[in-house]
Amino acid sequence: MERVLIVAKTHMKNGACVSGLTHNTNKSIHLLNPDSSNQPADAPFDVGQVWELEFHPRINPEPPHVEDVIVTRERYIGQSPNIRDTLLQRVPIWRGDPKVLFDGLLVFENMTSYISKSKGIPTCSTGYWLPNSPLILKQRYGKPYYIIKREVSLGNNLYRVTLSIPYVGFTGPIQTIPADTLVRVSLARWWPKSGPIEERNCHLQLSGWYL
Repeated sequence: MERVLIVAKTHMKNGACVSGLTHNTNKSIHLLNPDSSNQPADAPFDVGQVWELEFHPRINPEPPHVEDVIVTRERYIGQSPNIRDTLLQRVPIWRGDPKVLFDGLLVFENMTSYISKSKGIPTCSTGYWLPNSPLILKQRYGKPYYIIKREVSLGNNLYRVTLSIPYVGFTGPIQTIPADTLVRVSLARWWPKSGPIEERNCHLQLSGWYL
């Protein structure tokens, strides 16, 4: 059994993706059921809780989702007093423009961002970020998104463009996430790309924030 801090709980098509940080090794993990399915939406795990878990790595995970583990036993311990400070002390942090995320392998297309096998696969599917601009809540197709302005260099000119990041957390969205707020980002599972070139991709998502 190892102590695990629950750092995120996000919506998926079938249930929820529950993620944790191990106490002994500071390893990010995704908590799967013994049959390799996702946790149900009403799973008892909530952000900020500490659990003792017995788990083992999933066999043949598909990168970049190398954090998948099979949970076989769990016991609730309590609540973390300050999850933000814990994370700042224990995990690597990306800082600045979204281009620094996921080994610099994100593809920016229109207002979206994703990774693809042709560009390269990062070493992980989750991470923590201190953005250099505020994230503003918007609604698209009845779903919450956060937009951030970023600068793009074309020749000798700088242009400000908008990136729109889907929000998939269970916590209700807030209107503005200030710049330099610690946020958690993740990559969705592989999904077919629509368009003239059919290439699978993993879209950038916002999982939550720690104020």
